[in-house]
Amino acid sequence: MLQLEIKIKSSIFDRDRILILNPEYIQFDDKDLKEAKPTTIAKTEISGFRFGLKPIRGYYFHIGRIYCIDIRGNKDQFIKIRLKSVYGIRKKELTQKYSTIVKALYDYFIDEISLKYLNQFSNNEQFEIAGVNFNEEGVIFNKKIGLITWLDLGTRAYYHYYTLYSKQQPTQYKAFEFINDWNVAILYGVSRQILKNKNLWTE
Repeated sequence: MLQLEIKIKSSIFDRDRILILNPEYIQFDDKDLKEAKPTTIAKTEISGFRFGLKPIRGYYFHIGRIYCIDIRGNKDQFIKIRLKSVYGIRKKELTQKYSTIVKALYDYFIDEISLKYLNQFSNNEQFEIAGVNFNEEGVIFNKKIGLITWLDLGTRAYYHYYTLYSKQQPTQYKAFEFINDWNVAILYGVSRQILKNKNLWTE
């Protein structure tokens, strides 16, 4: 896989910053001063992702959008990427740039992390993603509700969020927002792949 270097300009008034997506690390010039050292998070130190679109609200209606991407490291590192389009200016360009970045995050990091969790599941190991506990019998996303078995577990994917729920009691559910909650993309991939492997979910 090739290294990607992407120029980031969060708004038309911001200076160009360089985002480097390497299969072994992520680096971003997110400091206010040009001479400041950019933030670098090694692949082995990545602990979280979240991304999505946030509307810019005007007095009566939305006047633009902000493309948001956050990456967290396990040593208090944090990379915050924002791409802002107002009144449609740079919308096509920023949509393409956002899509390129998110695709690279999947190709370089998210897919591999998800596969590790799936291997753990195959080995009957327990683990946690986005506050959801996984085991061979099912998942626990709320301690008061308790275990939802794989046979009873339902999922729904929407543009902004992903939901786990009990098929027998649909009021027992939890929603996860892609833009605000960490690692929802991984939760989505792992939970649905497990259900698919059990012939309990089809695309």
